[in-house]
This record gives sequence, structure tokens and C-alpha cells, in this order.
Amino acid sequence: MEIEALKVDVRDSENDAWQKVLTIEVPPDELAEDYDAILEDYQKRAVLPGFRKGRVPRNVLELQFGHSLEHEVLERAVKRSYERAVREQNLEPVSYPAIDKIRFDKGKPLTYEAKVDIRPSVTPRDYFGLDIKSNEVAVGDEDVEKALEELRQRTADWVPVERQAGEGDAVLVDYVRLNAKGKPIHRSETKDALVELDASGLLPEFRQNLLGKKTGDNANFSVTYPAEFGNEELRGKAVTFSLQVKGVRERKVRDLDDAFATEVVGMRDLAELRARVRLNLEGEAKLKALQSQEEAIVDQILAKNPFDLPESMVREYLEELLQRLRKEGREWTPEEEERFRVEYRPQAERRIKRDLLVDAIIRTEQVTVTDEEIDQTLRGAAPEEAPPQEAERLLRSPAQRDRARAHLAERKLFALLREKARLKMAV
Repeated sequence: MEIEALKVDVRDSENDAWQKVLTIEVPPDELAEDYDAILEDYQKRAVLPGFRKGRVPRNVLELQFGHSLEHEVLERAVKRSYERAVREQNLEPVSYPAIDKIRFDKGKPLTYEAKVDIRPSVTPRDYFGLDIKSNEVAVGDEDVEKALEELRQRTADWVPVERQAGEGDAVLVDYVRLNAKGKPIHRSETKDALVELDASGLLPEFRQNLLGKKTGDNANFSVTYPAEFGNEELRGKAVTFSLQVKGVRERKVRDLDDAFATEVVGMRDLAELRARVRLNLEGEAKLKALQSQEEAIVDQILAKNPFDLPESMVREYLEELLQRLRKEGREWTPEEEERFRVEYRPQAERRIKRDLLVDAIIRTEQVTVTDEEIDQTLRGAAPEEAPPQEAERLLRSPAQRDRARAHLAERKLFALLREKARLKMAV
């Protein structure tokens, strides 16, 4: 028996430019098929007194589980019909649907209304002939010397000394947290911690109690953690520590000479190190100038193509970002999360609009990426020490290929936009 087609009416929401209202009607024959399939599943699983498993009559099941059966039919029919309606109407939802106005009577069609935010359809304009500054860069001798000095400082050694700890030193310590009775708290001990006394994040109580200490000294002191401290367990609390000094370390910065270049950095001599540092600085400056040009291009495109976003799209973007930060170890109070949502919202809106416009211009200009270009990019991304099978897995991964394709298309687009831009020389 042929089942009637799904009936779908789509109209614009009166409240939101990017919200669609779908009125969907599911024919009764389709509902009957769902009902029979679900009832058959119940028959296989149901265990009722007086009946063997799988032998419970339909009418008994309907009497016992009637409400649950109808609920499952409704749930299955709404999910399937909504997904089918979205597909047939070529809609791109960016939110879960809000289901309303459900009419569900046995033997009659199921009708309901689904409100859903859709991906904004953007028709980009005025993206050629934009103003950008020249990306000429110059790296001076003073920039090279500054970078070399920073390298010296980063590669300094901590050398043991037999004296009291002073400014700029580090102290090697074992420490443990104490409870209210002055006893060590289980699993709170830390051994061989190197505490730099000038470190910016060091709590003042630690610095005060370590200055002037020498090897073999002990100290007990209390620390009051700030209300915004990263570790939730310690946030805003007063904690007592017992600490033993195992050594004092003095920072020793090596001379900038051929030996430094060879032994620390692996260069032939200081002249080669200077040349390499200059080359790196020039590369960084060019990349920074290129990023600045692209930001200027994006700013102008956004200004020439204003549009609003669905609220759900911004909300989901912020929630996904918060989730990623949590996975990276960030700990948030509810107040901090809400403050983040408010403060970061302008950047989130800009990023979403930027991505939508870039994607639209790529389609308009028919920017294409070949499989060979994707292969080359993914081969270059594979670690040198990766086994051949790992590199092959990377090449065959649909997700990796999609990401590479999107990245390459965007790079090609910005190259095109820079080519068509009006270059302004920096004054």
C-alpha cells in the first residue's frame, strides 16, 4: 500500500529574520507503520505474569503500555518527519527545533509546528578594491640583539649556591598542606618544586617566607588564595603549608659568544645564529603584516555587508568555546562563565559573520581546491617520525580532508582579495 506524502508548509517567523516555522503533517498510514513496529518490539521484550516472553497478545500490551506506545510513536514520527522536511526544503538549521501545537489522534494525521533557526543566507558584495597597507617589513639590528638577549635569558641555568635565597633566585623545596590540627593532608605533598622568587604568579606569602632561607631551613606559614584563583578547591581559602628548603639556585646567564651559539642552539657560530634570528624575525614580521592585512580586509567586508545573526547561533558558538576551554583545564564559577559570555560576545559575533561571508565569497568566486593540493598539505602536516600507515590514515580521513580543503580555499580567497585590493604605502 502506498503511503501518502509528507505535507510541509514553510513560512518566515514574525519575530526573527533567520527563523523558519514549519507546519508538518504526517499521514496516518505512516503512523500506523510506526505503531506496528514499536508494538512488535514490545512483544519481543515484554515480560508479564501469565505469559511467556514474546507471547503477550497485542491487546494486552496495548492495555498495559498504551500511553508509552503512543509516546514512542509520536517521538519517532516527529524526529523522522522533521529531519525529512528539513532535507526536502533544503534548510540548514543552526539550532534544535522548538516543537509546538501537536495534534495527535489515532487514525488521523499527526500535525505539529517546528520553529527552527537557519543558517543565514548571505549575498556578499563590494569585496574587491579594498584598501590595505603595504606589508613591507624591516628588521633592525636592535631587534636582533633584543631577540638574542631574550634567548640568553630563556636558556639560563639554575646553579646551586650555598647561601641565603635572595632576589632573582629560585628555591628547591618539598612542601605539604596541613589540616586544622597541624597534620599533613593526605596526598597534598609536593617534592622537588623549583620556586622562582621573581615569578609573576607567585603568591606573596610564598615569596616572603622563602626570601632569606638557605638549604635545610623549614617554615610553616598560611596562604590566603584569591577569590579568582584557578584551582576551585583552594579558591578564596586560607591554607597552611609546611615547607623544607632543599637548595638555593642562582640564575646564570651565559655569555653571547660562539660557544653559546654552538652548545645551546646548535649553530656553527654566533654569526650564523644572528643570521638565523634575523631570518626568523623577518618571517614573523611578514606573517604579522599579512594577518594585519587580512584583518583589515575582514573589517571592510563586514562593514559593507551588515546582517543580523540568529541568537541561537551565537549562543551555541559561545557554549562550544566554553566547553573547549573546560577540556583544556579552565575552571569557571557560574558568574565567571556568564561574564565570559557577555564580554566575548562581540568577538563571537564577528567571527561567525566573518566565516559566513568568507564561505559565501568562496562560493561566489568559485574558489576550488584540488585533491592533489589537499594531499600535499596533509603530507606536510604529518610528523616526520610518523609511520607510513599513520600518514596514509591522515590522507584518507574525510574530516582531515574537509578541514584541509576549507583552509586551502580560504588561503586562496585571501590571496585573491589582496591581489584585487588597493595597496596603500605606510607613512
